[in-house]
Amino acid sequence: MNFEVIRIMAEAEEAATESSLFSPDQFAGYAVTAVFTVINVLIAYIFIKKLLFKPILKMMKNRQAVLDGELDAATKSKEEADAVVAQSKETIDEARRQAAAIMEEARENASKQSDMIIKAANEEANEITARAEEDVLRIRRVALEEMKDDITDLAVKIAQKVIGDSIPETQLRESASKNAQELINQEVKASE
Repeated sequence: MNFEVIRIMAEAEEAATESSLFSPDQFAGYAVTAVFTVINVLIAYIFIKKLLFKPILKMMKNRQAVLDGELDAATKSKEEADAVVAQSKETIDEARRQAAAIMEEARENASKQSDMIIKAANEEANEITARAEEDVLRIRRVALEEMKDDITDLAVKIAQKVIGDSIPETQLRESASKNAQELINQEVKASE
């Protein structure tokens, strides 16, 4: 048992010399580690803030400014495009109105010209018809005059053969000419 008591005591001494988890030595080690950790974190924070955050924030601000500028430019471009589209629509509408007015004016002018052409053609046709009628009457009179001379000659020849020389030729000619003139006058009056 002695051995056993010695062993227990040795173990108790050993346990007393060993530091426990919550011993003051251990707490001091924890405090030093905590202080160094806090210092390391502060140094890392300052290092990251100076070397990384500022350039990254500056880059983000520059990028935001560029994006804002592009957005403003896009908005202005859209407004200008909308204005151009509206102006183009107005121009197209005005062109359509002008085209319609020009077409209407062209129709009116064409109608007036066609009326004038028809009127001129009718007048010319009437003049041609009147001249043709005058020519027909003149040609008819000429033909009748020529026929009168032929009829007179023929009537004188017939009368001379039938009557002989008892009536002089000049008297027969005058009588035949007078009868032929009366027939021609009747024919002219009937044709008019």
